[in-house]
Amino acid sequence: MQQAASAADLAPGGYTAAATLAAATSLNPTAAVADYRRGVQELMESNRQLAAVGNNLNQVAHFLNAGGQPATDLRRLLHRIDTALAGVDGAVAWMVRR
Repeated sequence: MQQAASAADLAPGGYTAAATLAAATSLNPTAAVADYRRGVQELMESNRQLAAVGNNLNQVAHFLNAGGQPATDLRRLLHRIDTALAGVDGAVAWMVRR
């Protein structure tokens, strides 16, 4: 269990509570726990990718602060990033409510 909790980036108690709730509210408890774990892993991966995007945004900000000119599609890119963040936030909220 400690390995699973660590992989999900949760404390063992938090992982146990989440898995127990998922299993208790499902017709197929084994599948519910596996689905929950997979969902947490996917959210962790999206968080890793968004951190990389944040690093790139810092580089863009540095470029602009040094007098560089923004590309014409910068607003569209920022909108896509905002949409991605909202999607991750929504997925986290959904996981918590489950």
